[in-house]
Amino acid sequence: MDRDQAVKPMPSLSIRPITGREELSLFTRLPYVLDEELADDLVQGRRRPEWMWVAVLGDRLLARAAWWGRQGDATPVVLDVLDVDDSLPAPDRTDIGVRLLRTAMAATLPNGSPPPEYSRLIPPDWRDGTTSRRIVEDRMAILERTGARLFVERLRLEWRPGTPIPEPSGRLTFRPPHNHPEMAALMTRALDGTLDAHSRHSLTRMSADAVATRHYEDELARYPSPKEWWRIAMLPDAEPVGFVIPAHNGYNAIIAYIAVLPEHRGKRYVDDILAEGTRVLARQNIPRVRASTDLGNVPMAHAFERAGYIVFGREINMTWT
Repeated sequence: MDRDQAVKPMPSLSIRPITGREELSLFTRLPYVLDEELADDLVQGRRRPEWMWVAVLGDRLLARAAWWGRQGDATPVVLDVLDVDDSLPAPDRTDIGVRLLRTAMAATLPNGSPPPEYSRLIPPDWRDGTTSRRIVEDRMAILERTGARLFVERLRLEWRPGTPIPEPSGRLTFRPPHNHPEMAALMTRALDGTLDAHSRHSLTRMSADAVATRHYEDELARYPSPKEWWRIAMLPDAEPVGFVIPAHNGYNAIIAYIAVLPEHRGKRYVDDILAEGTRVLARQNIPRVRASTDLGNVPMAHAFERAGYIVFGREINMTWT
């Protein structure tokens, strides 16, 4: 065979982190709903190039994975991007995804600690469509091959301006919390009988006080929005009934946390409390209010529905044990 006609070697699969923002165009060749946030996340320090991995064959992107973390954190807190080229044959999709994820996890995550939770934002009716179901189940299959298991499915909810907010019923009054200890004490009490899967899991490993403290310090206290938005709901005699934490997480206005204390459940106080939280955010002239709750937390899902929130998506959470 003439040297000029020799067969060129096939390129091998390259698995690596991106070099920086200049490779976002490569990283986003596989589409996902979070793509529009990636550039700003890199600027704000919520993502790092070394947390964003690709599997490339020649110039073709076959798979990608990325973690998200809070600004200033040394390690990421959630794996929220995992995609494969859906035009690949089924076995190849899974195998390449597994190779990518195992390589990226070994290089990115601390030794000896469980990997951060996986989160996938999905359509509300994802089980009804052949394509949407296959996309979700393909990603889940990749994660299962690395030892992850389904933890919970959640509803993603949205209130939009123009949706009526119920007028105050007069049953409750509202005020911001006096201080951190007061808020932490109410959060601890609210964990009794909780239906939230994450809280219930945490309670198997820690005391209620420790769970509330971690939730406050690791999430709620870090929101950039003012704590003056937070509301404690009280009866006319000033006895606390529950609370709501309206906030902005840097992406959207959200109902970050809402709870009714155990002794006051079953009286639909949640409707008054959710309306107040929504009212606080609506005054900020925001384009939407987002919230989420477990698929299995039927009472809370019904409360959001009564308040005019729509289910615009779902979320899959998977964990490693």
